[in-house]
Amino acid sequence: MQWLKRQSAGRVLTFAALLSLVVFTVWIVVVYVLWRAGDRIDAGWDLWAMLEGASSAAAFATVIGGGVVVLAQLVESIDNRNLAVYNNIFEKLMDPEEIEARRWIYLNLPDDPEVGLANLDPVGQQHVKRVLNSFDHLGFLLQQNWITTDAIIIWVSPIVVKVWEKLGPYVDYEAVRRNEPDYYSAVRFLSSRCRAWREKNLPHKDVVWVEDAL
Repeated sequence: MQWLKRQSAGRVLTFAALLSLVVFTVWIVVVYVLWRAGDRIDAGWDLWAMLEGASSAAAFATVIGGGVVVLAQLVESIDNRNLAVYNNIFEKLMDPEEIEARRWIYLNLPDDPEVGLANLDPVGQQHVKRVLNSFDHLGFLLQQNWITTDAIIIWVSPIVVKVWEKLGPYVDYEAVRRNEPDYYSAVRFLSSRCRAWREKNLPHKDVVWVEDAL
């Protein structure tokens, strides 16, 4: 499949035509071999009658070749959709205001959500809501299977896991306080996907907080 994705449209069409020809040729050879076997045992098989099925073989071979072209187009369409989503998420998460909001959370949000919420000013609340809403958007796309590749998870997982270390307890606290178990459920889904990927591929890599980070 990866080889097919890297080919030009002309090469895909050529490959489909050759595949159709090969399938058709194999069909004819199989029919001939069967006829020869029947002739040896005096089965009375008519070669020309058997070859009348060649039109069906040709149609079948064309369907096979056409299916390759359709599959290549489908793969390209999915890749283009994933790329569009990736670009959209990149622009959103790399927006200076988004970066500033995450930095504020890293540096200023207390570990205790009860204390943090009691002292959260409008600026801090705006930072928290901005990050949660951005992650909620991405999580919703994943829930709906509008993103069909792990590339997004691989890229955002360091950001999401680190932010969730701070915001996770706040979301859990608010869900209980509001009696809303589905409070920011898409963000929770996103964080679980990211944590699962990192635990599988980067085990024993805990979040590290450093001073004066870039």
